[in-house]
Amino acid sequence: MKQFKLVLCLFTLIFAFTAFAQAQDAGELERTVVTATQTETPIENLPVSVTVITKNDIEKMHAKTVDDVLNKAAGINVRRNQGLSTTGSHTTVAMRGTGRETARTLFLKDGVPLNTTYIGSVNFWSTMSVDNIEKIEIVKGASSALYGSSAMGGVVNIITRPAKKKREGSVSLEGGTFDTYIGNARFSGATEKYGLRVAAGHKRTKGYEYYEGDKWKDYYHTPENETTNASIGADIFLGESLLKLDYEYFLEDSLTRTTSKGDGEAKNNNYMLGYNIPIGKIDFSIKSWYFDYSNTYEKHKYNKATGAYDKFYYTYRVPKDEYGLMLQAISEFGSHRLTVGSDLKWGECDSNYSYETGQRKFSGKQDLYSVFVNDEILIGDKLILSAGVRYDSWKNHSGDYYDDTKAPTKEGQYPEKTDEALSPRAGVVYKLTEATKLRASFGTGFRAPSPYYLYRSGYHGASRFDLANPELEPEKMPWSYDAGFDMKPNENLNLTFTFYQSQFEDFMTSKTLDASEVPPWYTPEPGQTVVQKVNVGKVDIYGVEAGMEVTFNRRWSAFVNHTYNVSKIKEYEEKPEVVKNYLDHSPRHTTKLGFIYDNPELFTLGIYLTNVGSMFYDMENTDSKKLDAYQVVDLKISREILKGMELFLTLDNLTDEKYKQYYTTYNPPFTAMLGARYTF
Repeated sequence: MKQFKLVLCLFTLIFAFTAFAQAQDAGELERTVVTATQTETPIENLPVSVTVITKNDIEKMHAKTVDDVLNKAAGINVRRNQGLSTTGSHTTVAMRGTGRETARTLFLKDGVPLNTTYIGSVNFWSTMSVDNIEKIEIVKGASSALYGSSAMGGVVNIITRPAKKKREGSVSLEGGTFDTYIGNARFSGATEKYGLRVAAGHKRTKGYEYYEGDKWKDYYHTPENETTNASIGADIFLGESLLKLDYEYFLEDSLTRTTSKGDGEAKNNNYMLGYNIPIGKIDFSIKSWYFDYSNTYEKHKYNKATGAYDKFYYTYRVPKDEYGLMLQAISEFGSHRLTVGSDLKWGECDSNYSYETGQRKFSGKQDLYSVFVNDEILIGDKLILSAGVRYDSWKNHSGDYYDDTKAPTKEGQYPEKTDEALSPRAGVVYKLTEATKLRASFGTGFRAPSPYYLYRSGYHGASRFDLANPELEPEKMPWSYDAGFDMKPNENLNLTFTFYQSQFEDFMTSKTLDASEVPPWYTPEPGQTVVQKVNVGKVDIYGVEAGMEVTFNRRWSAFVNHTYNVSKIKEYEEKPEVVKNYLDHSPRHTTKLGFIYDNPELFTLGIYLTNVGSMFYDMENTDSKKLDAYQVVDLKISREILKGMELFLTLDNLTDEKYKQYYTTYNPPFTAMLGARYTF
């Protein structure tokens, strides 16, 4: 009831203000997105719910990370439970009540998939520069018909700034609480034949005490995290065709010291090539990439006798390589716009854990192949139909393991595993009036099991051991639909509403094994749990998203959105007691609100509120691990003191709310950052 009253008050407040909104000149260009159909399409012609976050929106937010930007959008839940000291691989972004895992939502950067073949997550949340983003497109709902594996909750496409004929760039520096410093720089420019894009950034923080009271021991140290990113891109204009060459470098160093000391390094070298050429009435495009990942980690236990972290625990090194190729052709004829394409992706990993007693190693590969077709049909001025289908085939192979940490030595090969998926979808748009659009869509989705869960057995922190499951099946979404409307009564007001429902089968979740289920070759340490990824049956998800954007006048604007979501376990043969329980990390109520005052002669002020309802930490719905509702208020203020020179202040968690996204640790308290940006 408290949540409902809050939402009602917020909507009423903004509606009251709209009565005083002043009319503006109609000059805004028609907004288009590429993610929903893989072609430039006006939002008003799309049968799905779409959110676009522009570079102007991002600049006013003064966000530190990309996931912080995404957290303002409806239907998205972000978990970064130790703030900026959380590593990128431990930050999760999920959409439409699909639980804690990033792998059920597909993330792209300039159309190239960021979800790793190795585990399905995204490693770049901490290292990716926010300053270099042109816009972010968020397409909600089943999208496997275009994008294949992981595109179940939706697709997020992060589009970087292009090189333009007018040379431009920026340099920024900020610092504040927890000894945090962030610096970014970018430059781009183009001639008639060539374009250049360069960007770099560095971030460092020493974290905070995330345990409360005496749980934070005297010998604990706050976590440290340091990231570096650099990128360079070249555009070569060859008549009507365009060749794009890109290189990115990401480095993340992390250090934790509590009951044990963990020293980690994650390094990425990414190479991308894109080519677009029109031939006759057909536009052809090709994208290829190679991602070279390398993770290293060394862990030592704390020795109370010496007061030092001098008890060796283990080290690991996990090199991972990914290759990809995307081919696409687009043609318009009559009332049709037809897109056909093929995606190919190869991934491999080789994990090596070293202990005092020996080594534990595993390796594996995954190959994915697909073809797809999508057609958009314009019928008159009011009706638009779309339909598409995609066929995916994948093979997990070359899986092997070696373990000599305990006699006798265990080694062998995992069986090759192949599977396939056919993913159709259909959508309809009816333009009731010039200001109102009705839309509906239906689709399916799937998630291929990754080598990490199929082949890896090893430590996961100090108190958990992950056990491989070579029998893991793909996660399926046999049906998903949504329906809603978008309204623009005048130039100052946008309204949107969507109802959605989905069902998952063979849902992947982590199961804590009983002693009888633990294989004889492994003996858990005292207090250690053994966890295995398993398919649990069915999960039902349904919900409502409602949102509003309003411009009161040329200075004041606001947005509010609310998501009501129910995610419940429908079937689980091995654990019938959890049937009808709520899915973990899926709050029923989430409200997000922002007020922006933009006066170049004075200052720009943004106030952002995020209200997240209570949720369960595990599928057993354990009361002691239940996460309470919380409300976080952020304030951002900036002023241009000279032409191109801006000073800004960000105050996050303004009310110093104590809240948790992980049941044992607290999220960051009040933080302040002061900075300057020069734009030219």
